Amino acid sequence: MSFSQELRGKIIANSYKQWNISDTKVLDVGCGNGVVTDVLKNDLGIDVHGTDIVDYRKVSIPFMKMNDEDRLPCADGSFEYVMFNDMLHHTQHIEALLQEGRRAGQKILIFEDVKTWFLRIFDPFVNSFHLHGMKPAINFKNVQEWCRLFDLLGFQYEIGKVSYPFWYPFRHMVFKLQPKKSR
Repeated sequence: MSFSQELRGKIIANSYKQWNISDTKVLDVGCGNGVVTDVLKNDLGIDVHGTDIVDYRKVSIPFMKMNDEDRLPCADGSFEYVMFNDMLHHTQHIEALLQEGRRAGQKILIFEDVKTWFLRIFDPFVNSFHLHGMKPAINFKNVQEWCRLFDLLGFQYEIGKVSYPFWYPFRHMVFKLQPKKSR
């Protein structure tokens, strides 16, 4: 297993701890090889299932293959949380996937890269190393762009805090979403 992926998993898990999601059923969309998913399962104490458009798994986690890039392979309300960890910037279907997250779960957690020139250069290299054949990053957003999208799609959201080791080269944003309550 990759040290860098395990470290990223720990950073993601620590970011999600602020919302106390232990003992919940979670879908990790775009789970990749499952290394991060496995770290999240162990560090957060969650019942996590992975899904992706390709079965890249290197670890044994419950998995459902996506047959369509913008449709999650599960019934309505199957999960308490749907996670999108560092994957939304790889799709043209952000809005559809967020709507699917709303359909499949009660709440959504997003851990996403901060848009920087360094990341635009480095992201294709990192992904080619870990997940051969992954689509290039095409949809980086800044915090304001994410928040506008959440408002447009009818989500209320919280912006969380992310902590890193001092030497970690990337920066991320973390959000918790749920549908806006009807008035």
